Amino acid sequence: MSYPTLFTTPGMRAIAEEIDAERQRQLKKWGEQHHPDGTGQYPETLDADAARMACQGAAEGGYLDWLHILREEVAEAFAESDPAKLRTELVQVAAVCAAWIADLDSRTAPDHVCNSVVARGEMDEPLGYQICGMCGKRKDGAQR
Repeated sequence: MSYPTLFTTPGMRAIAEEIDAERQRQLKKWGEQHHPDGTGQYPETLDADAARMACQGAAEGGYLDWLHILREEVAEAFAESDPAKLRTELVQVAAVCAAWIADLDSRTAPDHVCNSVVARGEMDEPLGYQICGMCGKRKDGAQR
């Protein structure tokens, strides 16, 4: 089934399709799950402050990386007890993950001759396309 393009950020559709495929694998393996949030408790509130300061220090020191950014966003989500605010924080976590994935995908691979292998998911099922075993680029011409 084909859906209209809903994404305006370059590369976001491919990332969302990969996330959707992973969610389908999770649902197949574990079914729909419902758990308590477990957030907004000590020491997560302290961890959020520490992660925020570390991220700010890395930015000011010129050594900010994706680890700092994602750690801060995850720590802020873990510190949040209000469900609406937690949801907002989790959307921010997802957006940072998407940005990091896009950054990884944009990097040029070292010179090599692409070879093809069947792309497989988390539970080793074929995903219906081939990728280069070295750089991970899809071999069917689809955009990632």
